[in-house]
Amino acid sequence: MARLGSEGNAKEARVARNESESANRSSVYDARAFNLCRTTALRSVRLWRMRDQTSPTLHVSLEKPPQAFSLNVRKVLTRVAAGEIRVPDFQRPLRWKSPDVVKLFDSILRGYPIGSLLFWKRPLEAEAHLKIGGASINVPASLEGWLIVDGQQRTTALAAALLELDHAGDMRWVVRFDPEARVFLPGPPTGEEIGRHVPLAALGDIRRLSRWFRDCRLDEASQDWVEEVQQRILDYEIPAYLMDTENGDALRGVFARLNSTGVRMRPDEVFHALLASHSGGRDAIDLSAIQEACDLDGFGQPPRPEVLKAVLAMSGLDPSRRLEDVGEEAASDLVSGYDATEALRRMIAFLQASPSAEEPGAGIPAYAFIPYPIVFVLLARWFHLYPETDAAMRRDLSRWLWRGVLTGVHQRAAVSAMRRQVRKIVVDDAEASLEGLLTSVGVPEHADWTLGPFHAGHAASRAEILALLARGPRDKDGLVSWRALLSDGQRVAREIFASAAWKKLHGVDLDLARSAANRILLDARHTGLSSELKTWDFDRDGEILESHMIGRESFEALLRNDVAGFLRQRSGRLRLEVSAFLAKNAGLGEPRLRPLAAYLEPLEATSEEVER
Repeated sequence: MARLGSEGNAKEARVARNESESANRSSVYDARAFNLCRTTALRSVRLWRMRDQTSPTLHVSLEKPPQAFSLNVRKVLTRVAAGEIRVPDFQRPLRWKSPDVVKLFDSILRGYPIGSLLFWKRPLEAEAHLKIGGASINVPASLEGWLIVDGQQRTTALAAALLELDHAGDMRWVVRFDPEARVFLPGPPTGEEIGRHVPLAALGDIRRLSRWFRDCRLDEASQDWVEEVQQRILDYEIPAYLMDTENGDALRGVFARLNSTGVRMRPDEVFHALLASHSGGRDAIDLSAIQEACDLDGFGQPPRPEVLKAVLAMSGLDPSRRLEDVGEEAASDLVSGYDATEALRRMIAFLQASPSAEEPGAGIPAYAFIPYPIVFVLLARWFHLYPETDAAMRRDLSRWLWRGVLTGVHQRAAVSAMRRQVRKIVVDDAEASLEGLLTSVGVPEHADWTLGPFHAGHAASRAEILALLARGPRDKDGLVSWRALLSDGQRVAREIFASAAWKKLHGVDLDLARSAANRILLDARHTGLSSELKTWDFDRDGEILESHMIGRESFEALLRNDVAGFLRQRSGRLRLEVSAFLAKNAGLGEPRLRPLAAYLEPLEATSEEVER
């Protein structure tokens, strides 16, 4: 142990010398990087201003170009740890995963460019729980803090991996270095790797690495290489810009422009940053507020990307286009926030209404049950243009929805089909629009259902859930609440037999065990459903069991643990039930009844009537 201690002290001295030499080298690189960054920044601002002359509404020009400079990773870590670099609230959530973090450090080690950083100079208040990756730290106020406008993922990855932090189980930021293979790897060292693979948190600080060296199992050559890797990382120069502006609109324009190209942000995130506060009052388009407004009678909040598509469709724009391709027309052509919310509320009321109601609908009580989300977008445009849709048209809209489920026209991947259907919904001609939609999905010849693997997020499984709900499933307390089912997440339809009970099945029987034939709509109070069902008595609870399509024969099979027999009995009934449900909702074999006026030809007025 004494020998290891003396070697550790020598290491500390050598590392300190390397740090001093590295600082001298950095001053030369700083000047070169500054000149390069300053030229790039001035050119970028001129381009922004030239483009913004034609789009003053959305993109407000900066009063002065951002300051260009460079900073090394060591300075980034120091400022982050002191709370002088932070993530603003308009930034998107962290999306990077372990492979992204590993690639970042591999690029640094190889000397590859990792892009520039853009900061906004702002005074920052003290914060008790500043998030860095999965960790929280307490930081003081800073009069000249930097908010990250571009480079959040990279900055967070550098700080979260290289600072000594507790990420509370978020392993994305835990990386190690293998000096023998000279590669970065995700996760902490384990087993024989301990003492040989270096945690990146040790590479983030000279003293931490010295302490790690004391107990490591590397030879001197490998330790020298680890020191070299540390210096390459900490001395790595990153070009950066610093904006000093009080104009929040200009900042939003820069932020959205930077992130509306490539794959950095989802379209709804760019939209939210650029246009969410474009105007106030009834005209304001706030996707989050519209999401919340959609939660009527337990319908739930649709994902924000789907809300954005709906807004674009209502505005007469292509909902499948990238936001930057929509261009500046978005500002003038978008529906108001009030109109968008009202149209979506009308559409949700249609979705939730029963097909047999006086004002018929599609019979889909919640967003989580919509087989294909594309219909949410298309119906949003319809109810924006035709808010007073009569009962006959509502019935045909429901049939259009369910026929598209049967024919697959509404599949998410069928983007071209969505575009065609959006174009079918034209202004001031509801009859032609409806005819176009019905033609686009066609009329299926039949609805013979086949059971496949069950997954609550798949269209086929959602159709099966809706068919089961339509039967009015019950438990001993009364009707099963679909709201209670949704509160249990992906277990909305729970397994009757757990996998341990059917692991010995083969072929068709095994497939049935993975299908809706092995699922039942009972809420989360019930556990071990086969055991629960065995406590029931068919003579007493037969109506309840029948509401779940469990007849006497299948119930007896369940009692004697005949899993295959139960699944075969129930699957046959379930296929017929789903087929009948879809055929009825799609109106297969039923005439299309139109308003009486559609069957009457206008009478030509006689000459005497014209004169009168």
